[in-house]
Amino acid sequence: MIHNVSGSNFLAFGSFYDEPVSTDPFHLISRLQLVHTKSVDQLYSYPCEIHLELTQGIASLLVGSSPRLEELKTFPIHHYVKLKPNTYFNLIVHSEEIVCNLITPNVHPTAVKLAVPYLYQPFFSPFNVLEIFDSYVSQVTEFHFRSTVHDYYELFYVIDGSLTLNMAGDSRTIEENDLIICGPHQPYPRQISSDTFCNYLTVVFDMGNAERIHFLGQTFSCSESIRSALDKLIAQSLSHSYYTQTLMLCYLQEVITQLMQLTDTLLQPHSTPTSQQNFQNDLLQQILAYMNKKVAEPMTVEEICHKFFISRSSLQSLFKAHLHTSPKNYLINIKLQKSKELIQENRHTISEIAYLLGFSSIHYFSRLFKKYYNMSPSEYAKQVSEMNKSEALSPPQTECYNERSE
Repeated sequence: MIHNVSGSNFLAFGSFYDEPVSTDPFHLISRLQLVHTKSVDQLYSYPCEIHLELTQGIASLLVGSSPRLEELKTFPIHHYVKLKPNTYFNLIVHSEEIVCNLITPNVHPTAVKLAVPYLYQPFFSPFNVLEIFDSYVSQVTEFHFRSTVHDYYELFYVIDGSLTLNMAGDSRTIEENDLIICGPHQPYPRQISSDTFCNYLTVVFDMGNAERIHFLGQTFSCSESIRSALDKLIAQSLSHSYYTQTLMLCYLQEVITQLMQLTDTLLQPHSTPTSQQNFQNDLLQQILAYMNKKVAEPMTVEEICHKFFISRSSLQSLFKAHLHTSPKNYLINIKLQKSKELIQENRHTISEIAYLLGFSSIHYFSRLFKKYYNMSPSEYAKQVSEMNKSEALSPPQTECYNERSE
């Protein structure tokens, strides 16, 4: 959710104004020139009222009544801002740099180090339909066709009749008002029996590196809103206006977004039918395999959500229902296990290992390591070193054989 300083939810922290304040001899101006950064690791608090006047660039205000990370809120700054005394704040820079006037009395702020740096998450779509290669409506009776293997996605939507797809040996019949999206690198033979009529839409499109979209191969009965977007897409495919291609991309993006919202309901913590349970299990195994494969790289829960086109709340529900933990705790656990392996290899310093595994700082890494293993990373490294020396100094083990006399 995007908050705005002009809204009522900002009143707990301060207010906004349009004209610069006049500075009298009792006020000081500090001109802040900050560059773009993705994280904020500390907050500031003044015992008095202060003014922030952004004069160049684009930024958001990170603010809270306490420095607790879960209580902080962000507000895009479109106005000059007045903050109440003892409000914790910092600026998140969106443009290359910003210039901001900080108007305060002659007092020093309190700086508070955050337990975990606040990571700015840009507001963007988790996927994009890049290009539509082909879009057509077919009206046929007796029909059989084997499609070619390609690197793109293919949507089938049955307007009237029924369509049969043979997907990796699994015959799937799509009835009227049903929709299915097939993934790249697989042929999908289509056939329609001789005693039926089928009117269906096919769209071949590119979504770039979105191979793990989790509803591929799932059959959906289209809601009224999805049908409306598909009808608009069909209408535009028959048009030849200057805006046709742009509108088709928008309508296809809308269809896929609504399918994502629909599949999110399959991941909520309630009793699920067998088909939904299988869907959850398959998706969870894909996510765990990805997390374990990428464990030695910087990775966040948000990146996992974008990779698998799943909301954060649904990901939380999936992990809680099947693993009885949160995605964040699972990620920390496998990263710490990997850190022990890297320490045993003795090819990197503790700081390098913290960086390689994507921890925000060596102090945060060390604190988590000690919490999980009751010793610091350096203590564990020393223990490993002593064990290796002990094994090197111990005499080799010999095996004794009792030879049987002939």
